[in-house]
Amino acid sequence: MKGALAVCWRDILKFLGQPVVMVSTIVGPFLTLILLGSAFGGAITHAPIAVVQGSYGPYSSNFLGILQNEQTCQFGGIDCQNSFQLINAPDLGTAQQMLHAGLVKAIVYIPPDFDGALAANSKVTITVTLDNTDPLSAAAIGPEITQAGQQLSSLSLVQTSPADTTSANMTFDLEDAYRNVLYIEFMAPGTFIQAIMFVSIIAGGVQLVVDKERGIIEGYLVTPLKKYEIVVGVLLSGVCKALFSAIAVFILAVAIAGVRPSSIFPNPNFVGIALTMVTLFLTALGLIGMMTAYAVRSTSADLYRVTCFPINLILYYTSGAIYPLNGMPAWMQEVSVINPETYAVNALRLLMYKGAGLQAVVGDFIFLAVFTGLMISLAVLAFRRGI
Repeated sequence: MKGALAVCWRDILKFLGQPVVMVSTIVGPFLTLILLGSAFGGAITHAPIAVVQGSYGPYSSNFLGILQNEQTCQFGGIDCQNSFQLINAPDLGTAQQMLHAGLVKAIVYIPPDFDGALAANSKVTITVTLDNTDPLSAAAIGPEITQAGQQLSSLSLVQTSPADTTSANMTFDLEDAYRNVLYIEFMAPGTFIQAIMFVSIIAGGVQLVVDKERGIIEGYLVTPLKKYEIVVGVLLSGVCKALFSAIAVFILAVAIAGVRPSSIFPNPNFVGIALTMVTLFLTALGLIGMMTAYAVRSTSADLYRVTCFPINLILYYTSGAIYPLNGMPAWMQEVSVINPETYAVNALRLLMYKGAGLQAVVGDFIFLAVFTGLMISLAVLAFRRGI
């Protein structure tokens, strides 16, 4: 027993002598609490809605005013924010293009006879088309728009009789723009990117740090190889491993988890498949470059491992992989703007479930390309100075 206590004491002293490891054991779980607790379950706010207004009058004006000022409150009734961000669309065709490109979450179509029908105490229907590839946002937006219609009857301006029947005469047709998309499918793009990140950390950065500690990298330097060739070789191998992992997870998701990308089902769309592969390639190269640059500057494999955990958490939970960005606190939305995984996840969702083309994802590709170029440059610079 005495020997066991001696071993225990030695390991405790070793742990106490590694402040970075000590802090990481606290920071990791605490970050999970903050990020997951803040990212998941928040009220959807400022959801972009395309409005096609075919009728102009007091009824439609007041209905849009109610939508514009609809409030959603978070955190037990405080921090109330606008539920919707209304965007005027000239016609249904334009609005549908905006929905298809992921620029809006829903379309509200006010028919030409809206004001006339309500003034004549007749029935009228407002059509609401929901982007159900984001099932969480769609589930929140539909009821809130219906509630706005119910509030219309309380405005004295539009009362036409002592017994106001505006609300009873106005009905809503909530329709889905796409096939039913399950939450597991909503999460799938983020899972593919997470697979790439795992490879970037484990099979990329950790292996590089271990090779550096064993002198393998220094061994390359006595060969005719140039430093940039070593970097390119490391990056290419990392990308190959990351793509293997992501594609394997993709196949498992389709075969077992029931994920049904529109680029494959019911008929293969080779342009969509090619754009999906470009998304995965750019993301893999960028993340591998980032983690390679970090690994080169790390002093030990243990230090690298424990510090990568918080990085992975922040990138994953602020990417919109598990919950819509509109439901996250403002500070997480600000982080998501500079998070490369945000753009990768968005591009994959557009390609997988909407059958989008290059025009819809070109903005995501530009960001990923710029990020990848910066990370490769950073990796080359780190190799030159750190090896």
